[in-house]
Amino acid sequence: MRRDRLGNGLTVLLAPVPEAARVAVSVHYRVGFRNEPEQAAGFAHLFEHLMFEGSAEVGPREHGARVHATGGAGDARTHQDYTRYFQVLPSQSLELALFLEADRMRAPRFTEAGIQRQLAGVAEEIRLSVRERPYGGFPWPRLPQALYRDFANAHDGFGDTTRLAGITPEQCREFFGLHYPPGNAVLTVCGDFDPGLAWDLINRHFGDIPARPVPPVARLTEQLRQASTIVLPDRRISLPGLAIGYPLPDPATELPAYLAHQVLAPALRWPAELSLASDSSCGFFDYLDAADPDTLVLTAVHRPQTQPEALLSYVDRRLSTVAGHGLPRAEFERHRDRLRLEHHRRHADLLTRCCALGRLEILFGRAELLDDWPGLLDALPPDSVPAAAERLRASPRGVLHAVPDNGR
Repeated sequence: MRRDRLGNGLTVLLAPVPEAARVAVSVHYRVGFRNEPEQAAGFAHLFEHLMFEGSAEVGPREHGARVHATGGAGDARTHQDYTRYFQVLPSQSLELALFLEADRMRAPRFTEAGIQRQLAGVAEEIRLSVRERPYGGFPWPRLPQALYRDFANAHDGFGDTTRLAGITPEQCREFFGLHYPPGNAVLTVCGDFDPGLAWDLINRHFGDIPARPVPPVARLTEQLRQASTIVLPDRRISLPGLAIGYPLPDPATELPAYLAHQVLAPALRWPAELSLASDSSCGFFDYLDAADPDTLVLTAVHRPQTQPEALLSYVDRRLSTVAGHGLPRAEFERHRDRLRLEHHRRHADLLTRCCALGRLEILFGRAELLDDWPGLLDALPPDSVPAAAERLRASPRGVLHAVPDNGR
């Protein structure tokens, strides 16, 4: 992989995969919904949508249409600490993708009509993915409110579209000017391409975008809540669910401890006699997907007769056992090996790899971590897992209990 930087501050990652026969292009900006002010909750996500409303040389919604016309596909996502725009398309269409991304990095267009159109789209997205979907707020976006106090860490990233209805094109231009300078972005090209030609194309399309000041990275560490529980009535579900959130170590400064929590997390899942389905994750969306603070999440769907206290007590006992005695060697190796296998399986996909490289660079300045991670996991000593369990025992936790709401 080659890393370089243009004169305007744009970081460029070139990661050839000659056998791919396609090319993936992503742009990550270091702004997510934890960067938006409380009075404009949901603005970062709305802005992601607005970046498809055209730019100097591209018409409204034309970006996606031109990518699709090549047989490619693309989209965008807003995360806690970054926003990503991405596409995968035939290798011969690399210059098209670079032109489209450069044009909106240089001069996006914001209009009243575009804002209203995208507000309607965001409202529909919230309706389908949260309000009208069974378990739509479970564990995201409700669990953070049980663990974190500060608005940046606790709010859901969607906001209220009725409150955003007054957003003006001028406010959009201000947000773009502050958070979307080239120096606050990472451009990643991954797949079948010639690195020398790609570098020339990148210089041609991105090199003349003016540099602008880069905002400081927000520090979001806070004093966490103590044993807070939220009950979430849901008329769309017939079985209750329980989610627990614990704070994770900061991977930027405590990566070995973070890895130990990754191995510990699957060891905390509930057995079949307590849950019908159980899962665990480090991070709400992916591991190494957010700056500090981030969350270890345990979830279960359980029988109505199983009390949430029984589920919580099981986790407490399990943490106590692991803290005192560790994991049996075979169980430690099983969890570690499954993590490694899933990492390799997922990142064999070209677009997933491209976006992961950009994410790790924009968050930690370390795209190489994608390929270093399996080796770091293999080097993890078994006695690091008891230390992780003891750390969780001493940590506050947030609890979300989703319960069927029959309207009575």
